[in-house]
Amino acid sequence: MQKLVFFNKMYPNQKNLKDIEIGEIHIDSRKVKKNDVFIGIRSGNEYIQDVLEKGACLVFYDDINIKIEDERAIYVENSILFLQELAKKYRESLDVTVIGITGSEGKTSTKDILYSILSQKYKGKKTQGNYNNHIGLPLTLLQLEEGDKFIALEMGMSNLGEIRLLGEIASPDYAVVTNIGDSHLEFLENRDNVFKAKTEIFDFVKPEFRVVYGDDPYFKDAEAVRVGKNRNNDYIISGFHQDKRGGEFKLSFLDEEIEVQTNLYGEYNSINIALAMTVALKMEVPKGEILDACKNLKLTGMRFERVEKDGKIFINDAYNASPVAMKVSLETFDEIFKGDYKVAILGDMLELGKESGKLHEGLSKTIEKLNLDEVYLVGKEMKNLYMKLDHKNCFYFETTEEIGCKVEGIKDGAVIFLKASNGICLNKILD
Repeated sequence: MQKLVFFNKMYPNQKNLKDIEIGEIHIDSRKVKKNDVFIGIRSGNEYIQDVLEKGACLVFYDDINIKIEDERAIYVENSILFLQELAKKYRESLDVTVIGITGSEGKTSTKDILYSILSQKYKGKKTQGNYNNHIGLPLTLLQLEEGDKFIALEMGMSNLGEIRLLGEIASPDYAVVTNIGDSHLEFLENRDNVFKAKTEIFDFVKPEFRVVYGDDPYFKDAEAVRVGKNRNNDYIISGFHQDKRGGEFKLSFLDEEIEVQTNLYGEYNSINIALAMTVALKMEVPKGEILDACKNLKLTGMRFERVEKDGKIFINDAYNASPVAMKVSLETFDEIFKGDYKVAILGDMLELGKESGKLHEGLSKTIEKLNLDEVYLVGKEMKNLYMKLDHKNCFYFETTEEIGCKVEGIKDGAVIFLKASNGICLNKILD
């Protein structure tokens, strides 16, 4: 009903919108069903007639050469700009709390964690897959339905100005910034610019509703709610411990201290959880419900995901990678599976710019401290790391395809860790 009221206000002369229930908004013609809305972007303009035949109630296109005699088809000058403006107006029409989440590492996990916790009290939505850019974010906003009280939006970027655009569309009530790292250095060149780009979101949110990782040097004096292990933070994490069942830590704030148990591994996830808990507490989710949610959190695939196959255990963390994420996830893997036969398969970390070779080399210090039985390196950038390591139990491959046969020969019972940027397709090893 919410979408019907909205589109009737936008297009009061559309007779076909009377007494129907508007479905979903799509940019992929293959997903369109009866009473859905379709926005043709780029090659999507070629499928206008197809979606009309499927029963779409409204269709927008920006190819001026298309000639269609159907009142459901509406020409717009630029489909992407139209999508963004449509989402902005739809968001403004709703009584919903919008949480924007960004950062160099951990934003997807933090989004998933926050969604799990808030869902204990409220109905809501979250960003699906990689719909975190100038097209995916407005499309996500347009999925909001009647009864939704919140939406957790992941905000991705590769350059200055992109978070600002997403903020203009989403008008976030809360902002979460997980950290400032080396991701996107290919375009932004240094961490100072990463900081500037990520904190563009602050222009839309009051300081008391900005939640940041306070141990990050860039946020030590931030006008925001700071969360971290240092004692000068507003929400303080302490006493982290983990085993094969998950992790435990304490979160202290004001005059309270609560003990948190979670099924997730890694001290870095205790930080992600604490960031999400801070927002949830501000949104008045009861502490008991927050703690219950933390015990059974579900993350998007390829985030320290356990897969048992062919007598081996694979820990698939191959959705994305940066120097910081690679270091902490390797340390977590080594600690959890202490005593097991451990193999690390590591692929290139992308978008690191001119410092890429040095940043790959820098992982040698971490690997040398760990008790890994074998190390496999994949990709041209990982050649830099290979040259720094003892080659006795270290093997190098140019492509993921080359590594397949070698993996089959790893002994049964081994625990195999997969980590790389998504573009390396390291998860193909599990196909």
